[in-house]
Amino acid sequence: MTVFSSTSAAPSAARLTAQPLAGHAGGDFRLSGEGYPAHGRVLFTFHGGQIGETTADAAGRFAGVPVRVPDSFGDSAPGTQFTIGATSGPIYAETTFVITR
Repeated sequence: MTVFSSTSAAPSAARLTAQPLAGHAGGDFRLSGEGYPAHGRVLFTFHGGQIGETTADAAGRFAGVPVRVPDSFGDSAPGTQFTIGATSGPIYAETTFVITR
């Protein structure tokens, strides 16, 4: 499930997706998005902590950027949902990620 959000006054057209949508602490997943500023730096967060970054292409998109669930979430109960965010300037989108064992 993808959730859209914006920190700007007007609704953001940005979208963020994770693949897979669930995994364990220390596991890898990939992020894709669109609606970001052309050639803009996009910062990724997991439950508020930065986990990576990329640069959007000329159309404001990025695809399949590898990131990792922080090991510090290893004690989280299976089924716990966390927010993944992607920010570039005032543009923000988020999606959820579920911890498994």
